[in-house]
Amino acid sequence: MRFIPVLAAICLASMGCQFGEAEFDGGDDLTPSPDRDAALMGRWLLLQINRGGKDINLDHLEGAVREIGERTYSITPMQGLTITGGYAIDSEARPRTIDQFVDTGRFKGGTLKGIYRVEGDRLTISFGSPGAERPEVLESRPGTQYTVAIHKRVE
Repeated sequence: MRFIPVLAAICLASMGCQFGEAEFDGGDDLTPSPDRDAALMGRWLLLQINRGGKDINLDHLEGAVREIGERTYSITPMQGLTITGGYAIDSEARPRTIDQFVDTGRFKGGTLKGIYRVEGDRLTISFGSPGAERPEVLESRPGTQYTVAIHKRVE
């Protein structure tokens, strides 16, 4: 996200960290719970970004990979700086919610409120800039400042 405002914005800048106040149960299994979603964890290749209803050119983000662990995430482009942070989710909310706590990059110290969906090998995340309200839908409509990032799972 330091390498670009959009990626930074994105959790995708999103997707960095100080963990915040959410607490985990400390279990070793990956059983989904309100604060842990096993389907979300792993490595994800960025395929598409849309902000305010317009596609964003991925030339500078080509090959960017988002890695999501139990409490932290990173976004690493092929060139540029890695964005890191933490996150808290509610996998029982509909739509599922995610708050990304950005440690590095353009939004360092900020919280990106968002929603997400995992379908098979696809991860879609929608979020606003720090301080913005949480999006209600996984769409980036004209006139809004919400970002939608689509990823494919990397094995």
